[in-house]
Amino acid sequence: TDHIPEQIKTIQKIEANGYAYTTNDGLYFDTSKLPDYGKLARLDVDGLEAGKRVAIGEKKNPTDFALWKLSRTDEQRQMEWESPWGMGFPGWHIECSAMAAKYLETPFDIHCGGVDHIPVHHTNEIAQTQAAEGHDLAKIWVHGEFLNIKEGKMSKSEGNFLTMHTLREKNIDPLAYRYYLLQAHYRQLLEFSWEAITASQTALNKLYVAVSDLGEPATIQQHEYLDKFLAVLNDDLNTPKAIALTWNLLKADLPDDIKISLIYTFDEVFGLQINSRVTAIKELNEHPPQDVADLLEQRATARAEKNWDEADRLRDQIQAAGFWVADTPEGTKLIPKL
Repeated sequence: TDHIPEQIKTIQKIEANGYAYTTNDGLYFDTSKLPDYGKLARLDVDGLEAGKRVAIGEKKNPTDFALWKLSRTDEQRQMEWESPWGMGFPGWHIECSAMAAKYLETPFDIHCGGVDHIPVHHTNEIAQTQAAEGHDLAKIWVHGEFLNIKEGKMSKSEGNFLTMHTLREKNIDPLAYRYYLLQAHYRQLLEFSWEAITASQTALNKLYVAVSDLGEPATIQQHEYLDKFLAVLNDDLNTPKAIALTWNLLKADLPDDIKISLIYTFDEVFGLQINSRVTAIKELNEHPPQDVADLLEQRATARAEKNWDEADRLRDQIQAAGFWVADTPEGTKLIPKL
């Protein structure tokens, strides 16, 4: 709403270039004027024309869309503005083309979004910018697939909508959710389950602990593992391979200071806060709170006596105090929760 003038200006360009027509309820984009309309979604526009079974009113083509809608004369909308076409409001898509042109200039490099935006919203964004500016909106389009749960698509209306607060209530670090997403390609439909997210939490904790054992990083400019990492990222952002490469690096026959330096570099992409978490783990295990240190000692005794129920109870008590417990070959370590 702060950019209505920019939207009106963009619409005026589209109209001046011959891509718009008026109806009784507004100004519409004439998609037939663009030979490659629907190229992003690979739309069969001719098939839509031949198979249309619903009334399209005053629209010339089923794919035509509103650039500016006129307010009804018998009612006042909560949000409406004066324009060269009358009192009304912008169509659903024009704000994106107008604001991108103002702040990013077009064509900009990468446009992201969900797969559900491909057939209509992103298709129409492209059409608007082509008509107004004479070139594409963006050079590369990156669309993320849906995250489903076992019952189907996640939505508030279905009552199955999960938030970061939900994760915290279930004792899951929000960064474990990030790790979970990195293990799947962005164009892969992903099914959420508490078993999977718990496994991601465990794996992330193991990664933090493994890196905390490597000491201090070296200074390196180039390395074959860095080349491999960049290669998988350049392969359509293949983050699952990048994660797998990280674990392979940890097992590789390389000096520890090289390993940790490379992993810190990798994390500039992953965003798992490995450096800060490793620092926190080291400080915590050097100087744990006394009450937690007492619980750890009791748990060590229970484990030595093979009293697993008691060991689990003490672990849960430590976790309730704000720390995960990781049992490693080098001993038990605490991991602070975010």
